[in-house]
Amino acid sequence: MPNPTRKPSDPLDEAMVRSLAEAIAPKAISEQQRSAMRERVLASTLDTQPSDTETVRAEEVPWHEQWPGVWVRVLKRDVAADLQIALIRVEPGGRVPGHTHRKDEECLVLEGEILIGTHRLGAGDLHIARAGGHHPEVSSPCGALVMLRAEVPDYQAA
Repeated sequence: MPNPTRKPSDPLDEAMVRSLAEAIAPKAISEQQRSAMRERVLASTLDTQPSDTETVRAEEVPWHEQWPGVWVRVLKRDVAADLQIALIRVEPGGRVPGHTHRKDEECLVLEGEILIGTHRLGAGDLHIARAGGHHPEVSSPCGALVMLRAEVPDYQAA
C-alpha cells in the first residue's frame, strides 16, 4: 500500500532501499564488461579537478592568426586586471611588430627560437619586458612556440 505521507520527490528511506536491493537478483556480467566498467570508473576518478582550481584545455581554445605567420591562442584573459596568458605560435619567418608595454610582459620560449631585435631566445628561456619599455620586432627564423603573460593588447581590449 502506498505511503500517503511520502511525496514522489522524497528520497527513499533506508528500509525501502534495503528491500529493493534484496528483491533484485544480481546480473552476471562477463569479465570483459567488468574490466570495461572498472576502467571507466577509474578514469573518471583520475581526472577529477582539484577544488579551488581552474583548468583551461588548450584544445578547446581556438587559434587565430594575429599577423601573417603568427598564431595566438588566448588561454586566460582578465580585462579588468589588464592581464592575459596566451600561447603564441610563430611560423618560420613570422613577425610580431615592435611595441610598448603598459605592464611587465613575461615570455617563456617553449619550442624553437625567437629574436627580439637581434636578441636570441631559445627553448626554456624566459624574457621579461618591463612596463613602459619598448622592444623591437619579434621574429623567428625557424619557428617557435611561446607562452606569454602580458597586458591585454589594445587590439583585443574591446
